[in-house]
Amino acid sequence: MARSLLVVLACVALGGGLFALGRHSADSDGARREGRADGLREGLRVGRTAGVEEGRALQISASAPRGARQAFEAGYAAGGNDVFGGFDGGWSFGTPYVITLRKGSGTITYRIDSRRLKGR
Repeated sequence: MARSLLVVLACVALGGGLFALGRHSADSDGARREGRADGLREGLRVGRTAGVEEGRALQISASAPRGARQAFEAGYAAGGNDVFGGFDGGWSFGTPYVITLRKGSGTITYRIDSRRLKGR
């Protein structure tokens, strides 16, 4: 009985020590920095997309016919689903790319999150 109690206590002590070691060695500051950097990049991408859309909508003159802005916004959203939103240029014809899609915002279904040349 005493030996069993000693084994149980040793296991509990070993488990507690391993738990403390794991907590001490975790790089929570590094994970926090990485998460913050990821969040900043995502915020910049989303903000740029929204800014480009708003800027293009503001190009419609004040003298445009009634409903022109709504028609523009509907056309812009439809175009955003059909083309490479966020990557307005820099594509080469006949060159394979690896792209990562993300969920779009508002009425835009998809957006390209990243792209790279295939094989790089």
